[in-house]
Amino acid sequence: MKLLACAALGVAVIAGGCSTSTTDKIDSTIQKSLPQICALASTAHVTFATVATTGKLSSKVVDDEAAAWAGMTVLCNDTTDVSTSTALTKAATVYATITKSLTAAKAAE
Repeated sequence: MKLLACAALGVAVIAGGCSTSTTDKIDSTIQKSLPQICALASTAHVTFATVATTGKLSSKVVDDEAAAWAGMTVLCNDTTDVSTSTALTKAATVYATITKSLTAAKAAE
């Protein structure tokens, strides 16, 4: 998943200097890849939720992950208007938050 986040940020930098035609192609590629990104986020969320049920995590960690997951579900439930900027920004933010939450969950085990 770290590779995914790095690749997403790399695409964002490249897209910033691309023509409209190239940006449209990148947007299309992201829309086609979004189901895989959503599946990875879902797996991470389920893993986190399993640990969260133990009650060993702070409410802040649980709330942060819940907010990140809520944002990701909005993105994944309606992919028709996903552009490079919205997908990459949301996916990177969600990934960072869920990863931080999973780190806290592992530390609590």
